[in-house]
Amino acid sequence: MNYCRTDWADWKTAKTMKAIDSQSQKLVEEWVEDHRNAMSNKLAKKAKEMFPKAKVTPVPDAIVPSVIIEEEGGETALGGPMRITWKLDA
Repeated sequence: MNYCRTDWADWKTAKTMKAIDSQSQKLVEEWVEDHRNAMSNKLAKKAKEMFPKAKVTPVPDAIVPSVIIEEEGGETALGGPMRITWKLDA
């Protein structure tokens, strides 16, 4: 009986630390996703300011958060020029 309490405490500590590690990993993944969405939306807002007549679509699931800029008009089969970019310089 002398060793039961310390064994239980070690087991409970290991179990708790494993649960905390799992929870922290999930939080980090959520933070990364939130950051990617925020960056993509910020880029889309900037693209909309630079190209007000174009259709701007954020792409947060790309390797690097990007936007698709489709300009209206044009005599091409696809309807006009299209840009896919992750960086907009003014």
